[in-house]
Amino acid sequence: MIEMGTLVSEVRVPGGYAKAFEMKKSQFLTIIDVEGQQVGDFVAFSKSDLKEKLSPVHTRTSLLKVKISMGDILRSNYRNPMFKIVADAVGCHDILLAMCDEQRYLVDYGVKDHRSCLANFEEVLRTYGISREQIPDPFNTFQHTKIKADGSLLQLPGLSQPGDCIVFQALMDVIGAVSACPMDLNPIGGNKISDLIIKINER
Repeated sequence: MIEMGTLVSEVRVPGGYAKAFEMKKSQFLTIIDVEGQQVGDFVAFSKSDLKEKLSPVHTRTSLLKVKISMGDILRSNYRNPMFKIVADAVGCHDILLAMCDEQRYLVDYGVKDHRSCLANFEEVLRTYGISREQIPDPFNTFQHTKIKADGSLLQLPGLSQPGDCIVFQALMDVIGAVSACPMDLNPIGGNKISDLIIKINER
C-alpha cells in the first residue's frame, strides 16, 4: 500500500454505489481496488466554482494522448490544473468513455431499473447543490479500454489486482465523488461488482 502522509479520512465505497468527499489543495486522494478489476468512476468540481470541473476531454487535449501516466496533470474544463497523478500501481485507466446511466442499460442491454454511476453521483452530490446536468464525464480508474488498429474500442476486464491503487494530488480545493461502477453486463469489472476504498491524506 502506498502511504501519502497523515490520514485525514477513509471511506469504503460499496460496490454499485458512490461516496462524495471534500479535499483541500495539496492533499492526496487514494482510490484502492479492494478485490481487483473494479472500475471506479471519478468526478470532481472546484469548491470555489462548481461550474469548473475535472474534464477528460481538456486533459486529453493538453496531454495529446489517451493513456494516463505518472506525473500527468489532469485539467478542468477551464484548462486549469486540477490533479496530478503521483502514484499508480496499475497504469491502466480510461479517459474516453462516458459513465453508465439508465439509458445505457436500457438501450444496449434491454435492462430496466439498473443502478448506474450517473444516478449514484446524482444521489451523493445533491447535498452540495450539484444536479445531474452538472455532472461531467468521468475519469474511469482501473478501466481497461483498448483502441484497435481500425479505431474501434474494446472494453476488457481490468488489470488491477486486490489492493492496487492510484493516487491523485489535488491542485485546488475540490468536491469529488467516486462510484464503484455497477456495470455487471459486460466484462469491464470482471463480471462482478465489488468495493473501493477512498483515502484522503496530507503531509
